[in-house]
Amino acid sequence: MARELIVEYGGWFIARLATDPDPTDEPRGVSGSTFALAGEPDLDRVIVLNDPDPAVLRSHMPPIGVSVTRATVDGAGIPGLTGAKVDLLGDPVFENRNFVLTFAGREPIVPFHLEITGPGARLERVMVMWDEHPDAAVHEIPRTQLEKFGGRTFRTDAPLVLGETGVSDPYTSRVERRDLLRADLAAAQDPVLRAGIEKRVRELEIALADPADERVVNLTALEEFRFPLTGKSVAEGDVLGGLSVDHDAPWTAEFWMGGWDSDLMCAYLKGTLTVPLRSL
Repeated sequence: MARELIVEYGGWFIARLATDPDPTDEPRGVSGSTFALAGEPDLDRVIVLNDPDPAVLRSHMPPIGVSVTRATVDGAGIPGLTGAKVDLLGDPVFENRNFVLTFAGREPIVPFHLEITGPGARLERVMVMWDEHPDAAVHEIPRTQLEKFGGRTFRTDAPLVLGETGVSDPYTSRVERRDLLRADLAAAQDPVLRAGIEKRVRELEIALADPADERVVNLTALEEFRFPLTGKSVAEGDVLGGLSVDHDAPWTAEFWMGGWDSDLMCAYLKGTLTVPLRSL
């Protein structure tokens, strides 16, 4: 059996994006369930796994950061990789474009340039969606090809998602968030800050009026991905020891993104990177 390095990772990320029926490039949010608040920069759609701009952090947000939780070879742990930072480089975004490129829940993340870095370790590999035309713009790639690298399923799975996010009950969490924001509003003096809090409270009231609203249901939903990474690769550092990484064979990225909180525009990411090793 071929040997593999299996790197498990997880954590919260931010994606400040407009939601339907707003167009993909709507900068502030008008008709969907997500909005740039007063005093915040425009929505940019970028998936941020670590080190977000402080200007986009909202009150009552979980710690943002995706990192390695465990790494093994043949079941034996590589503790030096635990805690390594997991990033996506190049300002990646979900490429759906209001169903023009793919169906809902089937959009790819473009670009997908995965980097894992920590003291004494660096792993990096790029996704290539169309081998015949590796530099093609996303709108030039056939939908059938895009969907090979997009979400495989989009579904609700409350036990799985809530088990990771720590939300005990989606509807109750909206009640609790509204009440926290009302308390924030009572103490806030700055008019710009107050305008942002008032907007958040109004959006949560929409959710509380309808438990089937996406602002509630999406807290239990996830999108699953699994695809090969075949582009440029890097594997170096003392932590990897004598491991001989196979740079010719595909590496496999497998993960889910879910528990979307439209009030905070953040969600949870959990997955694995499987790296084949050469025989010594």
